[in-house]
Amino acid sequence: MSIFGRRSKRAAGRAASDAAPQPPPAFAITMDELPSIERVTFHARAQLRKLSGSSASTVIDASGSALVPVLYERAGAAHALGHSGIPMLVSEIAHVEAAVVNLESYDGHEVVLVEGYTLLNRLAFLKGQARVTQEIGGVVTLPGEAADTPKTTRS
Repeated sequence: MSIFGRRSKRAAGRAASDAAPQPPPAFAITMDELPSIERVTFHARAQLRKLSGSSASTVIDASGSALVPVLYERAGAAHALGHSGIPMLVSEIAHVEAAVVNLESYDGHEVVLVEGYTLLNRLAFLKGQARVTQEIGGVVTLPGEAADTPKTTRS
């Protein structure tokens, strides 16, 4: 610490690196958006399989289809916790972007391509609402989301 009571930049950098890593930011998608992500990424996977000649792992990565099972797992956790939204990490938008770009390159159906661009616009909007995540049982969740309150019955 300096004589002025301030940490040096080096000391501040060490303190920041010693801190626990921050959870990744995420936002909530709706149950209606999940099938849209599935349609876009699975159509991209089908087109890449048919036209690209790439390995299976490359097709899965390039189509973004590996995202879908993860989102369904989070949907189950969100439902069990009484949350209305499904957490999607900001970094996972890149999977949908890859699917849309590859649909353009590999003759994707126009309707699915339009759905993909609409979805990307929606995800860009939701990215602005991202907040810190937490893990429960190894599944990413969004803390502090109010669950629907059950109706109470009068006795």
